[in-house]
Amino acid sequence: MRNLLKYLLLHIVCFGGFFSLSAGENAPHEDKYNIQDEIIYSFHTSMGFDYLTKEESDMIPTDSILDYLEASKQYKTYFELERVIIKSFLFRGEIRFAIAQSEQMYSKASVWSDHLGMALALNAMGEVYSYTGRIKEAGDTYAQALELFDRLHGEDIHIRMLLVELVEYNLRIRNYAQAARFMTRLNRYPAERLSVQEQAVRHIFNAYCQLLNGSIKIARQHLDEVEPLREELVPGILQHLLIADALYWEKKGEYEKALEAYDTFFHTDYAKINSSLYKETMMNKANLLVKMGRKEEAYVQYGAVFSYIKSSFEKNYPKEIDQLTIHFQADQLTYQNEQDRLFSYRFYLGGIIICTLALFLFLYFSWKKIFRLKESKRSQECMIQKAERAIKKKNMFLSNMSHEVRTPLNAIVGFSAVLSSDDDSFDEDSRKEFCEIIKVNSFQLLKLINDILDFSDFENDNITFNIRPYDAVKLCKEVVETVSASRKLEVELRFDTELSDLVMDTDDARLRQVLINLLVNATKFTKEGSIVLKLEMSDRNTAFFSVTDTGCGIPLEKQELIFERFEKLNDFAQGSGLGLSICKLIVTYMKGRLWVDSNYTQGARFCFTHPLKFQSKMEDTAL
Repeated sequence: MRNLLKYLLLHIVCFGGFFSLSAGENAPHEDKYNIQDEIIYSFHTSMGFDYLTKEESDMIPTDSILDYLEASKQYKTYFELERVIIKSFLFRGEIRFAIAQSEQMYSKASVWSDHLGMALALNAMGEVYSYTGRIKEAGDTYAQALELFDRLHGEDIHIRMLLVELVEYNLRIRNYAQAARFMTRLNRYPAERLSVQEQAVRHIFNAYCQLLNGSIKIARQHLDEVEPLREELVPGILQHLLIADALYWEKKGEYEKALEAYDTFFHTDYAKINSSLYKETMMNKANLLVKMGRKEEAYVQYGAVFSYIKSSFEKNYPKEIDQLTIHFQADQLTYQNEQDRLFSYRFYLGGIIICTLALFLFLYFSWKKIFRLKESKRSQECMIQKAERAIKKKNMFLSNMSHEVRTPLNAIVGFSAVLSSDDDSFDEDSRKEFCEIIKVNSFQLLKLINDILDFSDFENDNITFNIRPYDAVKLCKEVVETVSASRKLEVELRFDTELSDLVMDTDDARLRQVLINLLVNATKFTKEGSIVLKLEMSDRNTAFFSVTDTGCGIPLEKQELIFERFEKLNDFAQGSGLGLSICKLIVTYMKGRLWVDSNYTQGARFCFTHPLKFQSKMEDTAL
């Protein structure tokens, strides 16, 4: 820690030998207080980035000081010093010592029932998990530590340090929303209450968050605030400043400056003090070299990253970490069992009346459990039926896909082979016809893939709509022209409407997709007669679309089923069975309704409504 070596040397000169502290009895208590207070103070004011170097650790008899603090029951100082020691082990890459020390710290806090000690121990364990790649355990332990700190009073410094760790942890796992939430809480502390180091850390991590949020200008403002403080910053904070500066230039697109900032970081004496950060920065530089097109240098850099990981974290300490996790869970279970035992004793001492009440409660809960078991069994049966239906539909889908994909592919491959052959027996007209067949089958295959992707997007709630005002009359005319031009029709295809124009809020691409799908379906099953797309007003706020054909029609029992995924009216007709299902999802999203007109018997008629004004889900909720 900065100035700590000078402080220690001064004590050696003044007291004629510092290491008498290890004896534990002859050394003045004031020296112990001063040493540990100096260590803890430096750690706090630097937000945990100023740590004990190897040289300082060798000079300071921390074991002797901890024994003295434990004997004198100065538990608060004991746990705060333990916290510094564990963080120092982690920064220096001495992971095994950090694991052992954090396990010891947690055990003693549990035995002494010290809430601050428990919170600090959980904080330290969260860091150990984070450094060793146990992301889930780190998140759970950090959350428990913050919950405990929030219950305590006068521990703002520990909360601020933990918030910084939480921001860094969430940025590392790319949970930017959580990082922003913790950063917002950290920003609430007034600047006058913070040390110079704390202010610098807050500005740097604000810059990180803004850069990842795309706010480059605001990030630059935060970094400029840190520049005047540069000379006062400890190496651990300077590390983050250099990396944030490199990320800024990279986000701005000035890769040479970013590379120069990374190189400046790697040439510092303190580049490797945080092994985890050093590894991440090596990877960032390699990725930057790839962006710059300097692939050979990038490969060399990736090799350096691999070598560093292999040499520093080859074993990854799984055994020690698992022991720490098991010990933590065992303590939690012991505590819970103790609470349950006390709860039982209180009931026992309550007397006969409470026992009688407990009996009634037992009977009530038993009856309720039986009822729940029946409900659970019924739910399981429903789930089994759904699973069977899902498997059936999956098998049907795979069967359909194997046919639907193979058919156009066979045509494409076959006619491509003919065209690429040296056979001169085919004239120019034949070759044009072959090209047209390849084109038609390519479009068929593309539509099939697009249907599958669209349905997948709807299933995963990943679909996007571009809502804007659009003339529905114009769109319908364009759709009819598109279908007429793209297909050789043997029937009349026309658009009927009494409206000159009709402006509505819609996604014209999605509405076009619905109409084309309905018209193309009609062409498949209509061999003579006509296909009519009609647009009219259902009421003053709703448009009414219909596609009417004179084809074979749809049996009444299948009129609802055809909107289900993978359902087809004719198993031998081309198509994935997803088109109508996708149409219904689009219309439903636009707050409309799609159905088959069961009263029309001359063929098939598909109808759907579309509101003129679109309301989002948030607007619906507000209403």
